[in-house]
This record gives sequence, C-alpha cells and structure tokens, in this order.
Amino acid sequence: MPSALTINLGVVIAYLLAMLGVGLALARYVRSTDDFFLAGRSLNRWVVCGSVMATNVAAVYLVGPAGNAYSEGAQLLLLAWTGNMTAAISAVTFVPYFRRLRVTTISELLASRYGRPVAVLVAGMWIVFYALFSGVNIFTCATVLTGAFDWTQHAILVTVIVAAVVIAYCLFSGLLAVAYTDLLQAFLIILGAVILLPLGLKEGGGLSALLNQTEPDKWALWRPPTEGYSYNYRTMLMFTLLGLPYWFTSQYLLQRSFAGKNVREASYGLLLAALFTGPLTFCYIIPAMAARLSPNVSVAESDQILSAMIQTVIPVGLAGVFLAALVAASNSTASSYLNSIATLLERDIYRPIAPDRAPRHYVRVGRLVTVVAGLVGLGYALWAQAQSKSVLDAAWALNSIFQPPIFVVVLGALFFTRATLAGGVACLVVGVSFGLLAAYEWFGPTMATPESRTFYGFPICGGVLVFVSLLTPPPKPQQLEAFSRATYATAPATRRTIGGLIAALLCLAGFVLCAFYDAALPKPANVLLTFVTMIGFILGMYVAAPMFLPAEEEEASDEAAPIERSLLVRGLANGKTWALVFAVAIVLVVVLSF
Repeated sequence: MPSALTINLGVVIAYLLAMLGVGLALARYVRSTDDFFLAGRSLNRWVVCGSVMATNVAAVYLVGPAGNAYSEGAQLLLLAWTGNMTAAISAVTFVPYFRRLRVTTISELLASRYGRPVAVLVAGMWIVFYALFSGVNIFTCATVLTGAFDWTQHAILVTVIVAAVVIAYCLFSGLLAVAYTDLLQAFLIILGAVILLPLGLKEGGGLSALLNQTEPDKWALWRPPTEGYSYNYRTMLMFTLLGLPYWFTSQYLLQRSFAGKNVREASYGLLLAALFTGPLTFCYIIPAMAARLSPNVSVAESDQILSAMIQTVIPVGLAGVFLAALVAASNSTASSYLNSIATLLERDIYRPIAPDRAPRHYVRVGRLVTVVAGLVGLGYALWAQAQSKSVLDAAWALNSIFQPPIFVVVLGALFFTRATLAGGVACLVVGVSFGLLAAYEWFGPTMATPESRTFYGFPICGGVLVFVSLLTPPPKPQQLEAFSRATYATAPATRRTIGGLIAALLCLAGFVLCAFYDAALPKPANVLLTFVTMIGFILGMYVAAPMFLPAEEEEASDEAAPIERSLLVRGLANGKTWALVFAVAIVLVVVLSF
C-alpha cells in the first residue's frame, strides 16, 4: 500500500502535469504577439480576478507570514489587508488611466514622456528585478516541498525541478497560459486554504483555545520597535510604501490590466481580487497561530510551519491538495514575473532595435528571454538557499533596492510636468546605487536594513528627480501631449455611487484609527475590527467605481477572441463558477470542522 508521502506527491505531480497540459492546449490560441504577451486582450473580470489573486497570494506571502504568525503572532495580517486596500485604489485610479493611454508596458509610457534612455533603464531594471524575484518564489516553493517530503538533502535538485516546471509552462502560450492557469490555480488556492483553516484550528484545540490561550500581544497588529519583535510599525510603514509601486506602477501586475478586454473588466477584476484575497489571509495566519498550542507541531525554522502541518495535521490526499495549492501560488507568481520580463524586453528593448520582423520571430525572442530569466531566478534561489535566508528577507532585500527609483520616475512622468530626461536618468542611477551601497553597509549597518533603504530611498529619488530636472531644459510640448489621451468623462454620480464612496472613506478612516490605536483595543477584537473596515472599504470602492471609470468604453469590441469561445473560458471564467467554488469551500470548512 502506498505511503502517505507517496500519495501526496502523486497529487502534486498530477497538478503539475495538468498545468502543463493546459499550457499546451492553450498554445493553439497564440496567433500573434498580442496573444503571447497580452493574452489577446481577451481577459474578462473573472480571469483578471483569478490571475491577480493567484499572483498576489504568492507562496512567498503565505509561507513567510505563516511562519511569522507561528513565531510572533498576527501582525502581518495588516500587511496583507493594506495591500488589498491599495489594490482597490489602483483599480479606479491608475488602471483606467494607463488603459486610456493605450500603452503595452509602463516603459513605453516613459519613452514618450522622457525619452528612450529612461525607458530602457526602467525596462532593464525591471528585467533584473523580476528575474531575481521569480527566484524568490522558486526558492519558496522548494522550501515547502523539501519540508513536506523530508527532502532537505535534495534541496538543490528540488529547486532545479521547480524552476524547470515554471519555465516550461511559460514557454507554451505566454500570458495566455499564465492567466488561464492562474484562474485554475486561484480555485486550488481557495480550496487549499479552507482545508487548512478548520484542521489547523482543531489541532490547536479549537477556536476557543486559540482565543483564550493565545497571549494578547500575539494579536497586536501595530507594534513599537522596542518590543523585540522582528516586525513592528516601521516594518508596516515599509510594507505600505513598497506596496504603492507594486499595485500602482508595476508592469508585472498591471500587465493583467493591459490584457483585459476593456477598462471596466480590468478595473472590476482587480477590485474582485482585492475583495476575495482579504478573507483568504486568515486561512494561513490563524492555523499557524493555532499550531503554537499543539504538542504535535514543532519546527526548527518558522518558514517550515506549513510543511510541518502538512505532515501532522492534514489527512493524506487532502495534504496533497493543500501542497499543490502552495505550489500553485508559487508557480503563478514566478511565471507572471517571467512573462513580464519577456514582454518588457521584446517590446521596449528588442523590437525598437529589430523592427518589422515576423510575429513568430518576436514570440521566439520572448520564449528565449523566458528561459534566460528563469535561469537567473534559479541562480538567486540557490544563492538564497545557501545563505539560509528567510523567504521574506529574500523578498524585501530586492524590493527596497529597485522599487523606490522606478516608482518615483513613473510618478514624475504622470504628475510633474517639469520632469526631464536628465532628471529621470539621474533618479534611476542614484536610486539604485543608493540601494545597493546601503545594502552592503557603505552607509553603516543601520542604513543596511530594508526599512531604512525604503524610508530614505523614496525622498532621495524624488529630490534628485526634481533637482536635476529644474537644472535642465524643460520637456518639449509633444512629450506631454500623449497624456491628454488619458482624459475621459466618467459616469454621472448617483446616490448609490456617492453612498459607496462615503462608506469607503469612513471605512478607510476606521482602518487607520484601528491601526494607530491598536494597543488600546481589546484583543483579538482589534483584528476583527481591522478586517471589517478593510472589507467595507473595498466594497464601498466597488459600488463607487462608476464615478471613476470611463462613461463609454472606446475599447469595447463585439467580436470575441478565439479563446473566449473555448470550453475553458465558457465553463470557468464566469461568476457562477466562482460562486460554486466558494460554496464548495464553505461546505469543506463545515465538514472538516467536525
């Protein structure tokens, strides 16, 4: 009779083969470069929601926060929920703005505003950043697998295999494969989460034991640096600052919006993703906290807590499903990074050098770039593994170096009409140089922390952009003309949309107050209050969205893309299927609770 590990491994392998099969099946719909790099601009709100959700609920944001919850408590819930609210703001502000500019990449926007040097620099920085960050997700996935199957001695081999699978299914169909496999993986992530939640709580003695036996300080969300915890309010502020470029200007995330059928589908898809991922975070944080109360669960390193729970808490078979969900979360994010890299290099660097080539030529270039970037990511994953870095440390080390200068340059393009080519180049060079030098302690050990690099990086980059721009000749009028395309008339305000906006603003104020007065709030009621205000804000923005979106859809087309007539899209990419998945999830929670 096969062992538990063999059965669980079989489930994971079946999942990986299924994803590769979907990638191969979708390859026949790739008929142009737009199909490969932008999914033929065919994604409806449900596919955008699934893709953003699977990408955002990355294993790095499950494994790391779950490990932190096991060792220190619930404070990283605040990180996730702040990100959800930022996503909702982006959905009604930056997403429609960028879509109306009709650009394929953010670098394309920067080329028209600053000039080619800034666009190439940003594209190059993103390519390096995304390649390395794909390695973070490969590293995370390998960490989970080695812990779940006791493969520590084969960690390098497992990491290589994970990287090979990610690269393989990116090669088939580009963003088309990434988006639709993300939709399937989002469903799997939901099911994996609701398997863990009731079983993890039962292992810790139930909800009552969790509430009564967990120390009150473990429920704190906003902690001062003096308490000795690794994450405090400085860390939360860093997360918030780094979340702005992630949700507002990141090519990797906005590419889903560029691939949406139109502005409304892209914006509502992002709003739905923000709404659905809010409650999902509970399903990984709460069981990890409950595991602290169990005599059967113990780990040497906190990042291994989910792997330990797979072995001790979740029954055979279901453990395989949960493990496949973690692999899905990791793969969806890593593949999204690789696809963004291919798009950036092909559109912003290679195509201007080699124009008028056949579409197949550009697709081959994109696939070659995917392989190279995947190998770079593999190298970073092996390095992080050798350095014994935690998952979150490996992530923030990269974010704090690359995100500040890129974000400042994009904001300058949008809102600082005096920004010049020289100012943009200086901002990027100085910003990345500062981040790298600070990371290697050129400015002392205090400045080497990700928090300090973030807090100083944004104002330094902004100051350099403004100072150099004011010293150089102003941009030409034609460099600003392109932004007039982004202006659009919105739908008239109604009682419903005004009510939604008022509710959103009230909930936003409540969220901020809950954070700053967290210490005075009863525990764990503080967590529930913060959660309710977060959900209320996103729902309010969803209702108010027509006030911010174009009144007329210039991009709408009556002609359906070939992929939209497929069984996959007709059967899965709709609200009824999402409702069915959540209904199954609720039933699973009830059944597994007994």
